[in-house]
Amino acid sequence: MNLLDLIFPGALYCVSCGRPLPPLLAGGFALCERCSDEIHWVGGRLCKKCGRPLSDENPYDSCHACANAEDPSFERGFACALYSGRAAEIVRDMKYREKAWYADTLASIMAARCLAEADPETGELFNYDYMVSVPMTEKKKASRGYDQASLLASGLSKRIGVPYLSKALARIRETGAMSGLSEDERRQNLASAFSVDCDNIQNKRILLADDVYTTGSSINACAKALLSAGAERVDFIVFAIGADSRRRRGEDRPAVVESPGQLRAKGPT
Repeated sequence: MNLLDLIFPGALYCVSCGRPLPPLLAGGFALCERCSDEIHWVGGRLCKKCGRPLSDENPYDSCHACANAEDPSFERGFACALYSGRAAEIVRDMKYREKAWYADTLASIMAARCLAEADPETGELFNYDYMVSVPMTEKKKASRGYDQASLLASGLSKRIGVPYLSKALARIRETGAMSGLSEDERRQNLASAFSVDCDNIQNKRILLADDVYTTGSSINACAKALLSAGAERVDFIVFAIGADSRRRRGEDRPAVVESPGQLRAKGPT
């Protein structure tokens, strides 16, 4: 964090490009209109399982990945944006370029996504008992200095009122780099990698938070561990999600592109 971040409130500047925000946006998502327009916000036809935008070539109600998955452990997923372009750059900045404070802006966007799922008649959200985050190893956390998924979960917890169990789920062994691995290799790499150390999980409904969902291997392994420990149900929410693999080559836009402000105004999707 530089001197300007200490002097000026972060919401006065776009977290992505650093441009000053208009007064009406200064209390919002800390994204300028230009950067927001460069993000492919999730909308339109979504996979009924993971919440991924479905490609125009996919006539079904599930994405290619979920249709071919072996009984995912999670019940349902929610995402805010496609993991491409500006959204992917923001996530990479948060994770690899020591910009941990980005998590607060992303958590506010994720909270708006949750609120969009409220019952249209009562305004009530699905009643989750606890929130848990996908953990990293202590070695990686020590190297990076923070756990971005934990920061997202903590910020989201405060905004939607679901208690966050920060130590309920642990990564108990090193799994190595996941990039470049096939889906089967990722699943094998994550086998028995997570453990639950919490007596409050029994018969509880859990919302699992992370930054990105691509193949879903990590989230599915975490959900499996939570269910094995007695959880009643596990859903997940992420900021960004990978595109449906049936999408036309070179195209990664969802059927409908909506800004965070439009999501708030529109309400439930």
